[in-house]
Amino acid sequence: MRWTKLLALTAAGATAVSLAACSSGGPSGSGSGGASGGGDNTAVRQQTSAAVAAQDPNLKGPAPEVKGAKKGGTLYLDDGGNPPTMDPAGIYYVDSNAFATQYMFRALTQYKIVDGKPVLVPDLAENVGEPSTDGLTWKFKIRSGLKYSDGSPVKIEDFVYGIERSFAKESVGANGTGYQMEYLKGGDTYKGPYKQPNAKFAGVTTEGSDTLVFHLAKKVPAFNYFASFPEFTPVPKAKDTKDKYQMNPLTTGPYKVQSYTKGQKMILVRNTNWDANSDPVRHAYPDKVQINFSIEDLPSQQRILSNSGVGANTLNIDAIDSSLASKVTGAQKSQFAIGPSSCEYFVEIDTRKVPLDIRKAIGYAWPFNQMRKAAGLSTLNYQPATTFAAPSLQGFKKYPALPYATGTGNGDPAKAKAILQKANKVGFQLSYYYRSDKPTSVNSNNAKKAALKAAGFTVKDIPVSTAEYTKKISDPKAPVNMGQGTPGWCYDWPTGDSVYPVLFNGAGISDGLSVGQFKNAAVNKKMDAISAMDPAKAAPQWAALDKELMTKYVPSLPDSYSMNTATFGKNVKNVQLNPLISMPTLSQLWVSS
Repeated sequence: MRWTKLLALTAAGATAVSLAACSSGGPSGSGSGGASGGGDNTAVRQQTSAAVAAQDPNLKGPAPEVKGAKKGGTLYLDDGGNPPTMDPAGIYYVDSNAFATQYMFRALTQYKIVDGKPVLVPDLAENVGEPSTDGLTWKFKIRSGLKYSDGSPVKIEDFVYGIERSFAKESVGANGTGYQMEYLKGGDTYKGPYKQPNAKFAGVTTEGSDTLVFHLAKKVPAFNYFASFPEFTPVPKAKDTKDKYQMNPLTTGPYKVQSYTKGQKMILVRNTNWDANSDPVRHAYPDKVQINFSIEDLPSQQRILSNSGVGANTLNIDAIDSSLASKVTGAQKSQFAIGPSSCEYFVEIDTRKVPLDIRKAIGYAWPFNQMRKAAGLSTLNYQPATTFAAPSLQGFKKYPALPYATGTGNGDPAKAKAILQKANKVGFQLSYYYRSDKPTSVNSNNAKKAALKAAGFTVKDIPVSTAEYTKKISDPKAPVNMGQGTPGWCYDWPTGDSVYPVLFNGAGISDGLSVGQFKNAAVNKKMDAISAMDPAKAAPQWAALDKELMTKYVPSLPDSYSMNTATFGKNVKNVQLNPLISMPTLSQLWVSS
């Protein structure tokens, strides 16, 4: 997952979890090129343009000043999500990852958005890392003179300890990425510094006082992309308060935590020990940044568009409410930005329980248009999907939509029923959970159920509350055959190895992070081979695999590509959409009052 798990609204009106992605890639939408947002929303059509993942290992700080930018004021960020943690060891949701990497925690590498495309650049390391000839070792030389927000020096051992903490899956690392377990030597058995305080982890060592050495279990050419995650930020062992660390962490970015009320808000103020001269990307224009969690999007967006009170200084990072679409495409289009994201949603079908021909029949029957209309989903928030990767991924190649995977339309119940009749499977039962306490989810489910029954299926739709839903769809042993696993994905970095292996190698089945509960030995062998290639050479191979998956296996159905949107008050300036984090580049924002 992109880096991250995302909480967002699916076409079925359900809250989606486990969308990873480090979020990433493609041309920026409205507000690019230094503008402060707005535009004619033609960026929606640009979602088909693929990103080019480049590297600039020699980029130096400080970051060039934004033309016209002023320091001061308070920026408010409204987030409908509620990240489970803000501890760097466990950050893996789209929103928390963006807040962390843009404002709080510097890692070994980071990204600069150039012409709407992510370019990997140095961060706390002096370059973007150096792999050994065999690709099994990566070295990063750390910048000198770095300090934490409390003024204490950053030491090379702190990077090692920070990585080790991410293995503490019983506590601080519970919600974090699992790549380190797969990539680093000994990562498959190491349990972290709390459970194994005396263990010597073989996956990362040091050379002298300034060089980190990562020892890999296998060749990972994109490892330096992974090194941009918050898990690679330093944490001093002596100041680790374990589960309480997230409340007042030591930061290396432009801001530090003044206060944090979990599930409600986090207030960030300037980190006077941040070294702007060593940071080639970030700025710290607002005096204060207040992040509001668990907000209701409609009233937030209404307040923003009315420019009332703090609304004038607020940016909402979530999908625009459909009732406001005419405003943000009309008179107030200057307060709205739209462009490509790294995220995509899927129609999950359990391949262990539903045969291939029946999966295709479901695809023919699926009422995409009726469900979206019933859910009140605005076309500003999605594009129909026909592939398993978002178009902003490096090397994306569009191929003709398969007739059972169009991502749009009203469905073809007659064709679906003919398939069931041929297979002697008329009446095949489809079972899934839906949120019965959300009107949009109920409406969308009614449209889905009617279409599937018309196609000859028996439908067992199981009502659950929103509070239950997340846990239910993450249970691989649930007594259903649809809707299980990750309902969507935001890629973690802009190359295919952060999409296809994660979704389709079967390793994520046990924790609800797979697509279609799919696992195939031949596909895994092919993915291992592609993953070992240089990312640029691997790109067309991933694109070919996407088509093979859709044509030969149909592990599930693509639903929609999520759009990157932002709604912002009149005082919020320089809103440049960042496809990597599926929201604006936060560290470039400033407020005019």
